[in-house]
Amino acid sequence: MQIQPLTINDKSIFDEYAHRTCPRLSNYAFAPLYIWKEHFQFYWARLAEYLCIFAKQGDDYFMPILPMPCDSENRTYRNVIRTAYQFMLESNRNPHIARIENVPQALRTFFKEIGFRATLKETEYLYETAALSKLSGNRFKSKRNAYNAFIARYPSAEFRPYCTADTEACFALYEAWHTARAAKCKDAVYCAMLEDARSAHQIAIGHAEALGLLGRIVRIDEEISGYTFGYPLNADTFCVLFEITDLEIKGLAQFIYREFCKELVDTHRWVNATSDSGLENLKRVKRSYHPIELVPSYNIVM
Repeated sequence: MQIQPLTINDKSIFDEYAHRTCPRLSNYAFAPLYIWKEHFQFYWARLAEYLCIFAKQGDDYFMPILPMPCDSENRTYRNVIRTAYQFMLESNRNPHIARIENVPQALRTFFKEIGFRATLKETEYLYETAALSKLSGNRFKSKRNAYNAFIARYPSAEFRPYCTADTEACFALYEAWHTARAAKCKDAVYCAMLEDARSAHQIAIGHAEALGLLGRIVRIDEEISGYTFGYPLNADTFCVLFEITDLEIKGLAQFIYREFCKELVDTHRWVNATSDSGLENLKRVKRSYHPIELVPSYNIVM
């Protein structure tokens, strides 16, 4: 099988196949994979009429997503999966690294039938955009109060589109946020995740337009105090890739999230806020916004 490095110039090829997949999971887009290129080497190959994406860490390959487009009823698709998996087994120094990540729950039975095992990887949070844009009712009372308090204290705060002139200020904000988070953190795993995320934010912010990311910033007294980026997953769903705010400004997180959803409400019915990365504090925050559905994804191994 011929594989080749995945570059930012390959986004159009990736999108061609992703648009035919109609996924619900956030990783079936170019940006959330490519931004981790400092940690993984990404490759792609065409097998029959399907696109296969491989990630390599050290000497070992895994597949971060299914071959696209997903077509479990097609015998050729089953052969593509077996061929891709066999490539990983034969190429890896450690065959136990071989796996296919981010498999939807609906395909667990399909993979079991062809000899694979499924283990839960993570759960993504799906919200109704209209609900987050309004924050109405008692269940959103605390979010609404925080939003209103922010508006009252910072009436001149600007929520506006990100542009390349904002790049360095956004980088600086991430560093300040990283320092503040790390200073309060005693969890070594979380601190490592913070460190890993630095390059992902830099790549996303520095290549936002080429990656198809929609970015918004909050400016208070001429200073950028928050930013958020995301991307359309399909016609109905928008994924929020990440959000960074000045931790000292109360209500800013609620403000930037709600304002983003106000913009999205006319174009996307659902907001996917991705996963909680197994972090209890992030799980609490995401559940506090009352997801309409928890969408599990699975890792598939032989």
